[in-house]
Amino acid sequence: MTKAPFERALVRKGKKALNVARLALNAGDNDSAVSRSYYAMFDFAQAALLRVGVSEDKLPRTHSGLIEAFRSHAVQSGQIDRQLANQLSRTESLRIKADYTGSEIELSEATEVVRNAELFVQTVERVFSLGEPAPAKDYDNPDSSKDHDKVSEQAVVVTEIHGRGIKLEPISLEDIRRQARENWLRLRQQMVSDSEALSHSTNAERSATKGHGHSMEGDLDE
Repeated sequence: MTKAPFERALVRKGKKALNVARLALNAGDNDSAVSRSYYAMFDFAQAALLRVGVSEDKLPRTHSGLIEAFRSHAVQSGQIDRQLANQLSRTESLRIKADYTGSEIELSEATEVVRNAELFVQTVERVFSLGEPAPAKDYDNPDSSKDHDKVSEQAVVVTEIHGRGIKLEPISLEDIRRQARENWLRLRQQMVSDSEALSHSTNAERSATKGHGHSMEGDLDE
């Protein structure tokens, strides 16, 4: 039996995402490097679940569900080291920080994330033989539901990071949208203020120049 088209597509997408993560890191775009690293790991985790017999329609439809399902299959079966598997969850938390908050990822942290993503992808590909054909098995996924037609975002935001530890607080998507709008309004107000300040400065310079010209004319008349 050959590999399923969706599994092959996930492997291709994962490798492309990892390449983009490397390029982003070299270009100094730490946030994009972290985001693409996570999706590379995410795609390979999905491909691994397909490889162990999860049907495409029973893949977890949430990020947290996918992470838990992968941990269940990879760690509890003894195929993947727990610490490496936990990098999927940790990178997801950093991806939320990179994508949805105003905080920027530090270079050292982004570099570590890309390296961990490379190790994760290489290990998962080797352990689950993603480059080889395998028979399918039935799997009952408790996270699958007809009400979920796409992978949803976790409604959390990173609020505190100390070393490698991450503290998360729940936040609604409406709060995220409101925060984004507030940020835009502040930026717009700053742009208006800067424009007004520039206009006042220009007018002052013109007035000074005009006054100087009148003074010279008076001197010439005398």
